[in-house]
Amino acid sequence: MKKIILCLMVLGLSVGAFAQNNEVGLVVGGFNGLSYKKMMSENFAIQTDLAVGFQHTVFNLENVVGSTSLFDFVLNPNFLYNKELNSGLYAFAGGGVSLGLAQELDIPEITYGKFGINAMLGAGYKFQNYPISLSLDFRPGYGMQFHGDFGGMVINTFDWHLALGARYCF
Repeated sequence: MKKIILCLMVLGLSVGAFAQNNEVGLVVGGFNGLSYKKMMSENFAIQTDLAVGFQHTVFNLENVVGSTSLFDFVLNPNFLYNKELNSGLYAFAGGGVSLGLAQELDIPEITYGKFGINAMLGAGYKFQNYPISLSLDFRPGYGMQFHGDFGGMVINTFDWHLALGARYCF
């Protein structure tokens, strides 16, 4: 499954490589992975991140309080409004969805499906003389984890991430 998703992302990046206003690079922070951004017009962009991260969840289910640590694998496409503030400096806002899988670190046989929505607010700088852009963003989100092993139980979560992105512009 992971190999299929990675192959689809590489194919998408290679098809988009022939257009202008593309950026590809890395995102680090609350999750770490690959990032691709395509400007659809002067002010609108689509940014997709394929990342992994760790999450520690505290839960209270039917008077049972506990905690678990999860390894997350997430695909996070976002639609953004970009506004240039100064030469190279820009701000952006938007939102998107998160799709993924989570695996418990304590019990590796248990894998959960994840779905959520998120907002995205940040700023970035695109260097004039070099094909590099840097960005910092805040991503609050609401998500659901589907626990099929426990009778289809759903756990709702609120989470947020800070992310630093570095991308090559072409």
